[in-house]
Amino acid sequence: MEQYDAVFLGGGPAGYQGAIRAAQLGKRVAVVEDRELGGVCLNHGCIPTKTIKASVEVLNKARQAKSYGLVIPEAQPDMQAIIARKNKVVELLRGGISQLFRSRGIRLYKGRGRFISPRKMKIFGTEAETTIGFDKAVIATGSRPFIPEILQEHRHSVMDTDDILSIERIPPSLAIIGAGAVGVEMASIMAGLGSQVTLIEMKEKILPGEDSQMAAYLTRMLKRQKIKIFTGNSIAGIKAGKVMQLQLSSGDEVFAEGLLVAAGRTANIENIGLDILGVQIVNGFIQVDDNMQTALPGIYAAGDVVGNWLLAHVAFAEGITAAEHLAGNPARMDYRVIPRCIFSVPEYAAVGLSEDEAVKNYPAESFVFQLKSMGMAQALGEWEGLIKLVVNRENEEILGAHIIGAHASDLIAELALAMKNKIKVKGIVNTVHAHPTMAEAVLEVAQAALGQAIHIMPV
Repeated sequence: MEQYDAVFLGGGPAGYQGAIRAAQLGKRVAVVEDRELGGVCLNHGCIPTKTIKASVEVLNKARQAKSYGLVIPEAQPDMQAIIARKNKVVELLRGGISQLFRSRGIRLYKGRGRFISPRKMKIFGTEAETTIGFDKAVIATGSRPFIPEILQEHRHSVMDTDDILSIERIPPSLAIIGAGAVGVEMASIMAGLGSQVTLIEMKEKILPGEDSQMAAYLTRMLKRQKIKIFTGNSIAGIKAGKVMQLQLSSGDEVFAEGLLVAAGRTANIENIGLDILGVQIVNGFIQVDDNMQTALPGIYAAGDVVGNWLLAHVAFAEGITAAEHLAGNPARMDYRVIPRCIFSVPEYAAVGLSEDEAVKNYPAESFVFQLKSMGMAQALGEWEGLIKLVVNRENEEILGAHIIGAHASDLIAELALAMKNKIKVKGIVNTVHAHPTMAEAVLEVAQAALGQAIHIMPV
């Protein structure tokens, strides 16, 4: 029986990054994965959606060519070619992880792992069953799309977020249940490809939990893309067929040739031997401390399976935190400053508190800068959007930041860095930002917070 210092059950974001870090720390490491390396993010989530979105962005630019002084024949999407490009990117990156494993001496077991004791795991693979031993283990089995009960009997007619990334034709009409990050992203992508999209959300606004002003602004942007939006609505009934007929709780009816469910995710905790370990499960997720360790010493969990932020970059950090701690290094997971990005058109990115949350607990004030006042935004033709800073009036501490616009997911990094390292508004103002760049928007809104706005008309 092979013996390892650390075994990672799952080769997704938490598992593969944690495994590489543990190997860097001198540990003998194995990873057990029954599907593709990279997990949902690389194979069915982050990378595929952004690759397809990149095609949509090129398509949109081609359609807008006249406004840039160019003449281009009418552009049309080729869905099979778009999916082929997506697959090529995914395969390239997946292969890169395999090479990293080999270079670090990490053993990859292809199969499904199940704990048979707190220090042994049986692997059911394509070959004969194998049992391995370990000193420490990290459960990183990820999550899968959640399908509401009302849709279960029509499962064959319903697409989840895995299915839609492999479609070969664009549905003329598409209903999306759930207007969180994934639902909003897919609405923008599919509308850009020519589908008539209807977005249905049971909460009172899209992106529940995000800043109300920003959600309202993005709602207007989506409606300009001819996306229909029903908020405060749940599915009361469904009739399946070539055209799906949805009855909403408001009494409205929605007809669509495709139905996508983006209504959350469920942790993959079944049939992996958790009963042998006796770890705590609350609301379907494994409970861990801030070292990512479960109630059983030496057994860790990281990524979607612990249910904190179901984001790949959080899973990266959790996997590395677990690796550091199992190697004996001081490490703890800090969730105070987590940037979150929604790759809609335009993008939305945020970190920290919304204005609604901040004013409940702090003497908070918000400041807004419109991107249309920026030279680079106008030059790029990407002037739609705004940046919002939520600041503690008493000490100029940044409580939250929100951006809608081109490259929002890149711009939020500066503000996350400032918040993590307690750099106040003045620190941003005193940092010279290159011109002309989109990053100047961060400087402009910080100047506004200090009453030094340059490109904002005085009231």
